[in-house]
Amino acid sequence: MKIYLIRHGQTDWNLEGRFQGREDIMLNATGLAQARECGQALAGEKFKAVITSPLIRARKTAEIIAEIVQAEDFIVDEAITERDFKSVSGMTREEREAYYASGGIDDKEPFEDLCNRMIDGIKKYRLSYYNNNIIMVSHGASINSVLSVLSGGETGTGKLWLKNTCINIIDCDREGNLKLEHVNLSAKEYMALKRVTPGS
Repeated sequence: MKIYLIRHGQTDWNLEGRFQGREDIMLNATGLAQARECGQALAGEKFKAVITSPLIRARKTAEIIAEIVQAEDFIVDEAITERDFKSVSGMTREEREAYYASGGIDDKEPFEDLCNRMIDGIKKYRLSYYNNNIIMVSHGASINSVLSVLSGGETGTGKLWLKNTCINIIDCDREGNLKLEHVNLSAKEYMALKRVTPGS
């Protein structure tokens, strides 16, 4: 079984470098095109389900991909939503640094809670869709937390900038072990990989 963990398409806040958190920001025209390109890269492969964060940027990305790959099930699950950045949500990196420098409180969702929430969500669907490949559409900070856990901190949070609609592939063996196979692949990079390793 493989889980394809995909980041949502681009939004205007992505372009502005703003922390989106739980703010419900729409995809822009580029983001919609990225979602279609991602879906087309995955077309022809069998996916039992597409599971998505409820935030509109992820849900719209997932809807576009699900229609192209013709997944049987479509599920919206709060468990894989974005990290709650609370006080710094909507800020640019510079604004966030100034906020903390001035004594602003760090009240964002604790990293350990984020990791546990995301890994628990993945394990739930590993069990319910065992032996079937699935797609999960989430967010940059949330996906990076998973990559950090599964890589033992070698990649992910604090080390990797995730492309919009990047594809991250997790292999799940019969014993339930989760292993990173590929990280941060664009649609074009994924297509190139498929050409090199057909049927994988």
